[in-house]
Amino acid sequence: MRPVLTAAQAAGYAPDEVLHWTGRAGAETVDVWEPWASAALNRAAPPDLSVPAGGDVQATVNAAVALAENGFRGPLRIALEPGRYDGPVILPALPGVALCLYGTGSGVEIAAAIDAEMPGAEYAARFLPMFDGAPPQIRAIAEAIAAKDKIGTDSTAVLRVTGDRTELRNLSVVNTYNVDRAEASGAEAPNARGQFAKGQHQAVALMIHGADRVHVQGVTLTSYQDTLYLKVPADGIVTRACFEDCAIAGDVDFIFGQMAALFLRCRITSRGGRAPMSWVTAPSTALRAKFGFVFHDCDFVHDGSPEALAGRFKLGRQWFEWVRATPFGVSPVPGYRCDLAETSFYDPPVGGISRKTLESVGKVAILNSRIGPHIDAADPWDSWNGASHPDGSPIWAPRYRPPLYRAGDMLGPLEGWLAAQGLDYGDIDPETPWLAEYGSDGPHM
Repeated sequence: MRPVLTAAQAAGYAPDEVLHWTGRAGAETVDVWEPWASAALNRAAPPDLSVPAGGDVQATVNAAVALAENGFRGPLRIALEPGRYDGPVILPALPGVALCLYGTGSGVEIAAAIDAEMPGAEYAARFLPMFDGAPPQIRAIAEAIAAKDKIGTDSTAVLRVTGDRTELRNLSVVNTYNVDRAEASGAEAPNARGQFAKGQHQAVALMIHGADRVHVQGVTLTSYQDTLYLKVPADGIVTRACFEDCAIAGDVDFIFGQMAALFLRCRITSRGGRAPMSWVTAPSTALRAKFGFVFHDCDFVHDGSPEALAGRFKLGRQWFEWVRATPFGVSPVPGYRCDLAETSFYDPPVGGISRKTLESVGKVAILNSRIGPHIDAADPWDSWNGASHPDGSPIWAPRYRPPLYRAGDMLGPLEGWLAAQGLDYGDIDPETPWLAEYGSDGPHM
């Protein structure tokens, strides 16, 4: 199924409209943000700090914190000379200061190999010395990661942005993890490159963590699973990011999270070679938020791998965040039951789903873009955590949810269940689109 917006609906996804709303989902207020204005000023100004080729980016960021603590106000520009730099790098929130990190020429790359199943002790040995002498707010983040048993997805970022109004420009961020941690994988053998097709191999390149008004221009982001993580500061809070002329590559759920994010003229590359399936997006947008991920004038391309050429890759699947038991579908488990709960859990055959999980519906709109033949032309949107029978019908699983193309795809099938749980979504128009395209070229059925 490929829902298409009407012209009137598409007009509601204009770039300015997407970027001008913030606050609590369902009660957003207008907060005009025009990132192009500040970007023009930053391009015209000299750097405040510079990092020579191969230098220490984090140490320079630490120096920026010292400047801010000594009264510096306004944009603080950090220039990186062409070269390769070691990550991870943490850009903090600084009151009254907006950080701008940019490359001065081609070939500026920040890289590290960090994956979700990495033990905290390994992280401590490899990366904690890089934060020696860092300000307390930065050092605390690194120490918290190192204290974990396994660090988890949101601790894998090569570049972590936590400050409002941060600008990134003209650089590459690469998580070089090769999907090769055996203990994070199943029993299957790796491929010729040592990569495993299954398992917990999340490895983030860029994470925006709770920041608003983040502007990313001419930046290349590369990993396999979970390349770009767009994380809000708290449940139901709308924060925004704008990506212009960027290149983003990955294979599994490689643009994911809860933020309202606008992508303009970006090149989105689905990578094959590791597994037979790839998903571009995995949004977990709040049910009442106006916007999730909005793509304008973008190119959805592939890497030429046999898996991509098979034409079965997906534009995305809606991240059913923290789900353990689902109210969707018909369970074959005797006595199965799922009720609303404070936290999501599954103790077979009984489960619970939190309101946060239930309302993590996920929203994507793709407008006036070019979609390559690697994307399934008939069915580009996938279910969450579900497989299919040979005839294409879904196989139920405890974490299953079908694609929610419109609000009615949730409100209709769950009408009786929602009423039994005391939930009323009567204010939501069932025709509200959650997954849709407009004016895009290809792939053709």
